Amino acid sequence: MGSMILCRSKEAKHPLKIHHAGISIYTVEELCYYIYNNIYLIGNDFINENLIMFLKDEVEENQLAERIEFLREKNAGLAEIVVTILKSVDYYSIAEIEQIREILNTLNSQNMYERLKTRGDSYLYNHCFYNAIKCYMQIIDEYKGNDLSGIFLAGVFHNAGVAFARMFLYKEASQCFKTAYKIGQHEESKKCYMAADWFAERNEGPVNEDVSEDEYVLRREIETLMDNARYQDEYRELEDIDSLRSDGNVAAYHKAIEEVIERWKKSYFKYTDGSR
Repeated sequence: MGSMILCRSKEAKHPLKIHHAGISIYTVEELCYYIYNNIYLIGNDFINENLIMFLKDEVEENQLAERIEFLREKNAGLAEIVVTILKSVDYYSIAEIEQIREILNTLNSQNMYERLKTRGDSYLYNHCFYNAIKCYMQIIDEYKGNDLSGIFLAGVFHNAGVAFARMFLYKEASQCFKTAYKIGQHEESKKCYMAADWFAERNEGPVNEDVSEDEYVLRREIETLMDNARYQDEYRELEDIDSLRSDGNVAAYHKAIEEVIERWKKSYFKYTDGSR
């Protein structure tokens, strides 16, 4: 949005924590912003007692909280409750809010496994890998035998492999990519399987170098990428921090290290289950 918006609600002393996203919400405007930009992650579980208590006790939006409680008691749909929240402040236009309603209604028209994949893909896009895996595994455990198309199921296994790999769980990633390739025969799944399998081998001991030409070429490509990692911003940041110690600036060194570790901790909680 290109204009400034004056927040009318009270700022919370104790924010509403969205653990899987690693963020804290202090105002109703921030709540609306989060909902609007993460609509595929919003499920019925989001409309809970924590949200209602936040609205009542922290930002003093009693009428909105009571309206949500009423809608829950009436078993109103998720779309109606979300639209009610979005309309409580002048943050988004009516057209933008109605677009959100359409998205939620479309999700409601999908099968449960389709909604789970949409949600899992959104978690994956937002680097919430643990939650993404939970969605994909639920599809596999509960719906695998329900005449799912090969393309759909291959996509589920492939994306689960991506999430596992991003959490450095290469053995699990390898199995997912292998299954995805077996079902869908996509070359990308095959390459990802070979890469994840190689990383899993490296973690467990000596690596078998007697491999096919395709796998050999892929390994060399990965090694080149690993060598180039030193030119990335994250690597250079660590080098700059290390130079502080070499220059005798110990206080700045320790402060920078603490900031990096805190950032890594936040990322870890986001990547995993988000609980503390």
